[in-house]
Amino acid sequence: MTGDRAWVRSVSQEHRRSTKFYEYRLTRTDGEWRISRILKSSVPPGTPLIDRAKADRLLGATRVDALLSPSESNLRIVNLFTEGQQVMVIDEPAPLKVTWLGEITCASGVLAVADLGWVEFEHAPLIRRIPAGTYPVDVAAAGDTNVALRLRLSDAPTVSWHPADNTDGTHMVEVEAGNVAIVDFGSISTCEVQHVEELYEQVVVDRQDTPGTVFSLTDASPDAVVVTSGYGDGSYPCYWGVAVDGSLTELVVDFLVLADERERTVSLGR
Repeated sequence: MTGDRAWVRSVSQEHRRSTKFYEYRLTRTDGEWRISRILKSSVPPGTPLIDRAKADRLLGATRVDALLSPSESNLRIVNLFTEGQQVMVIDEPAPLKVTWLGEITCASGVLAVADLGWVEFEHAPLIRRIPAGTYPVDVAAAGDTNVALRLRLSDAPTVSWHPADNTDGTHMVEVEAGNVAIVDFGSISTCEVQHVEELYEQVVVDRQDTPGTVFSLTDASPDAVVVTSGYGDGSYPCYWGVAVDGSLTELVVDFLVLADERERTVSLGR
């Protein structure tokens, strides 16, 4: 208990093999205590999101000179952040709107892209490190649907696109709670499960009417950004933009809302 705030914890054996841990956040108003939030978790309080030894191994697997996967010729990515461009979303035309969300700091130089609401997910960082620093982030949307999320690393023109592989060997982010976050892996690797669950409630559930939010994982400078992931759950590709000199220019998460138009003729033999 601290002043007009308090919390109560309980444990529930909901099924023979399922234990749930609850934390009730209380606020005193006009002399009466009221529940302001209920947090539910499948793990006990104090459980780290990522085991410290594992986090150290994952950080050690990242490199500033990690080789990039072969480039992909993808016109959709090039046009995802073209302000005002007319696009089709569920057979309805809409202009692209690019919204600047703020800046996030990546002090560790290691990024991770993940579903903030899926704490059981193995948070695997991107293999390629970036220079430690503070970077702007923006989101492109058509109507009420987010199309892509971008972290801008430099003002240099992007000349090629490469899959942004993580330490699990894939460049896809798996989504089960309808959101995608880009975070400083050095920060999130120090968090407890219940802290991330509470952040999810604060920056996703409580702010569903916003295009996205920058926030802090550690009560310091903002070191993460989260947005709604296009149409919701799914598997979405991440790409590095690369300049002519080989340096990274941007990180883009494509929510696959704007599909490439392709025609193909298939001949069937008798």
